[in-house]
Amino acid sequence: MTRRIATSRWILFLGLALGGAAFDLATKSIIFQEVGAPPSAPVAVIRDVLELRTSYNPGALWGFGRDLPHSSLIFAGLSVVAGVAIVGWLFVGGAAASLPLTFALGLIMAGAIGNCYDRVVFGHVRDFVHFHIDSINFDWAIFNFADCMLVVGALTLVLFALRPEPAPVEPSAAPDESPAAAPLARDAESLPT
Repeated sequence: MTRRIATSRWILFLGLALGGAAFDLATKSIIFQEVGAPPSAPVAVIRDVLELRTSYNPGALWGFGRDLPHSSLIFAGLSVVAGVAIVGWLFVGGAAASLPLTFALGLIMAGAIGNCYDRVVFGHVRDFVHFHIDSINFDWAIFNFADCMLVVGALTLVLFALRPEPAPVEPSAAPDESPAAAPLARDAESLPT
């Protein structure tokens, strides 16, 4: 049996999923058009810290699984399966009753759609954000906004799972057992029948 989910949760989920995916795909198109396809020269945003450097990633987040044969198709298929599971969990299983879960899974869906589109259309994911701190030799893997949405959504899920359980609510006394009901009961017994 499916649970009735508020329309506002559908709007939130679809807004995050479709809006986030559209933002991701738009930024990829703009950056790859302006900066150029790899191996074009990077464009500094914050010198020695942040630059736009285009890159192709046939694997998953941070290049995981990039050497697998047909990795783009495998990860695209996994994205579709994850998308179906997310929609089922939220709107058939009723998890959309929770605002944090709807938010987290909307972001995860946005990231999955953005990167799945790239894998199906281009055969790889387009990455372009390169964070590095040269003074301490720190160099993070090149990523995109879909990756950011996936990570923020996953972290939100973890925080949601780690939240403390609410304290149980004590049941209130039944009307017959309340102190105010006692005089009424005595009065009723003293009435003539």
